[in-house]
Amino acid sequence: MKTRNKSLFHPVQFTRNINPSPRYSKPTRLIEKVTTNPSAVINEVFAEIPIEDLTEDLLPDWLQVAVINTASPYSSNDGQEILAEFYESLLQLVEALYLLSENMPKTQVLHLTTEQQANPTEVLHEFFTVFTIDYVRRELCDFLDAGIGYDGDYPDGFTPWLAWMTYNHINCLMEAAFQLYFVQSVQHTHLLIVDGGKRLLAV
Repeated sequence: MKTRNKSLFHPVQFTRNINPSPRYSKPTRLIEKVTTNPSAVINEVFAEIPIEDLTEDLLPDWLQVAVINTASPYSSNDGQEILAEFYESLLQLVEALYLLSENMPKTQVLHLTTEQQANPTEVLHEFFTVFTIDYVRRELCDFLDAGIGYDGDYPDGFTPWLAWMTYNHINCLMEAAFQLYFVQSVQHTHLLIVDGGKRLLAV
């Protein structure tokens, strides 16, 4: 029996390149910054695109395409109803994030009540109380598929590229919003624990 060369079966060990070549580097994408600086991501999105362009132009056109696309996940009445519910909450969250951003001067928002405008953080909390981040990600993916997969005439000059661009903006906002919500939830839980501990000590 032939003796096999055992060296052929030794696992290859890869070493991390300490100084990667600048030839193979790319600028950090905005979505990559959401875990380290979500507020900066929100500011940058609204610096790139006016709030009214999102809520009164791009998002409504995207919704229209998704609904009329018979090959989309929203071809059924039930799918369209769920999308409509998500869409209304999405508009409110986008406007709440705009109010929380540092972008000035502020434009009048149209989808929030006076109470919600006074407390936009509560809008964020209510949104993620209803929709998990996993659901949001999946819904946005279906929404994107419906927006870029339509083979008819797009309304009002809307295009697959605009659907993709809008998705990128909204995706950044949703991921950044979830980070803010998560941090606030942890802080709230911590305060409850501390308060509960103080009450026990006082007994």
